[in-house]
Amino acid sequence: MDYLGEIIEGLKYALPAAVTGYTTYYFLNRFYRYEEKKQLLSAKADLKKHALPVRLQAYERLALFLERISPAKLVQNIKPDNEDKHRYELALVFQIESEYEHNLSQQIYVSDKCWKMVTTSKNATMLFIKQTSEDAQIQSAYDLQKALIERSAKEEVPTHIGLAYIRNEVSEFL
Repeated sequence: MDYLGEIIEGLKYALPAAVTGYTTYYFLNRFYRYEEKKQLLSAKADLKKHALPVRLQAYERLALFLERISPAKLVQNIKPDNEDKHRYELALVFQIESEYEHNLSQQIYVSDKCWKMVTTSKNATMLFIKQTSEDAQIQSAYDLQKALIERSAKEEVPTHIGLAYIRNEVSEFL
C-alpha cells in the first residue's frame, strides 16, 4: 500500500501540472492561429491595395481598345489608300486584330465575363464592318468609310455595349 500512497501523492502534483500544461498549450495554439490569420488577412489587404491600380489600368486599356476600334473612330484613323472596298475592309479588320493582340495580356486582370464581353465586342465590330461592306450600293473604299460613319451614328455599335459593361463592372468594385 505504500506504493499506492506514493502514486496518489504523485498524481496530486502531476494532474494539476498536466491540466495547466494542456491549458497553456491550448491557449497559445489559439493565439498563434489567430495571429497567423491576422497576418494572412493583412497580406491579402496589402495585395488588394497594390493590385487595384493595376486592375484599373487594365480596364482603362480595354476601354481605350474599344474606343479605338469603334467603327467611326477606326475609319478616322485608317484612311483608304485606294478605291478597293474589300482591301479597305481587310485593313480595318487587320487593325482591329492588331489592337486586340496588343491587349491580350489584360485578360488576366479583369473578370472572365468582362474579357468575353470585350472579345464579343471586337468580333461584332468586325461583323459590323463586313455587313456594311456587303451592301451593293457601296462601291469604293470611300463609300465604305462614309457608310460606316453614317451607320455608327444611326445604330448602337458593339463597342458601346462593351464600354458600358466595363464602366458597370468598374463601378461595382470601386
